[in-house]
This record gives sequence, C-alpha cells and structure tokens, in this order.
Amino acid sequence: MRGLLVSDVKKIELLKALIDGKVYTYYRLSRIVGTNYETVKKNCRFLELLAFIEISRVDKEESASGVASYRVRITEDGLKAAKKILNTLKT
Repeated sequence: MRGLLVSDVKKIELLKALIDGKVYTYYRLSRIVGTNYETVKKNCRFLELLAFIEISRVDKEESASGVASYRVRITEDGLKAAKKILNTLKT
C-alpha cells in the first residue's frame, strides 16, 4: 500500500475488517485494525459519508453495559468498493 496516506490505509483496513458483513463496535474495530478509538470513529464517519458503511448509535439506556456505543456495518456499496480496492492492491 505504498504511496497511500496512513489515514487511507486505515480506511481500507476498516473496510477489510467489515467485509464479513458482521456488525462491530468502534472499540472492536480499533482492536482489529490496531489503532485508537478516536481514529476509528473519524475514519468511520468519513466512510459513512461515502455510504460505504452504516453507523447506528445505541443509547446507554438501551445498552446492556449501560454505556452508549456505536454499531458499524458495511453497506452493499462498501462491499463492492472494498472488493475492488483489495483486488487493485493485489496487482
């Protein structure tokens, strides 16, 4: 992934982590991608603007832990983009 900005690499890593279609929290994604929570949050907001992911907020009243959290999942457009990006990087 030479020639890409670090933030671009993180976005690609996030899409790669989400490609399985499962729902993840920002915290879990930060562990998978190996970066901090705030970086994941900012990059996910950008990916949401592109309609590559959907973010839903779980209020603390609805959360089993009593702490508000965010749930992130990849969209169909995001899945297509992730596959295209990963195929491009292979060549």
